[in-house]
Amino acid sequence: MIVLIGLMGSGKTTVGRKLAGFMKTKFVDSDELVEAKTGRKVREIFSDLGEGEFRRLESEVLRDVCGEGNDIVLAVAGGAILSQENRELLTSTAKNIVWLDAPTPTLVERTGVDQHRPLLDGDPSGTLTKMRADRERLYAEIASQKIATESLDADQVVTEILRVCRIDHDAKSARK
Repeated sequence: MIVLIGLMGSGKTTVGRKLAGFMKTKFVDSDELVEAKTGRKVREIFSDLGEGEFRRLESEVLRDVCGEGNDIVLAVAGGAILSQENRELLTSTAKNIVWLDAPTPTLVERTGVDQHRPLLDGDPSGTLTKMRADRERLYAEIASQKIATESLDADQVVTEILRVCRIDHDAKSARK
C-alpha cells in the first residue's frame, strides 16, 4: 500500500489517481469513502454533523480500507493524521507513506474556491498556515518520503514517487 498524506491542495487525489493508473492498481480517497458511506458530501457532514463526526467516520473508513490488503494507492484526507490511532494504523499497514508538500500560497492557489473544503471558508491562507503549523510534525513523524510538489506537474510527482519508493517502472507498467 502506498499512502499519500499532506495538506489539502498538495495533490494527493490527482497524483494518487495517476499513480494507481500507472501501477494498474486500485485508488482510494478517504474523503470519497466517507461520502460513499454516508451518502453525504464532506461539506454537508461538517455543517450537519460537525467535524468530530466527520473525523470518526474518517477513522472508520481508514480501518476498513487498511484491512483490504496492500495493493492500493490511498489518498488520506489532510486532517486524518491528527488521530494517533490513524497514524499508528497507517504506519503499521502501509509499505510507503509519501508526504506531498507545497508552500501555503501554492496550496491556496490550487484549492481556490472549492465547495468540497469547508475548513477553508473565510480565510484560506490563514487556515492553511495554521494547519501547517499544527500538522507538519505529524506528517514528518509518519512519512517515509517527502516530495515537494510546487514546481512539479502530477506526472512528475508520480515519477518521483516511483523513484523514492523504489518501485520498478517496467514491472508495474507490465502488470495486468
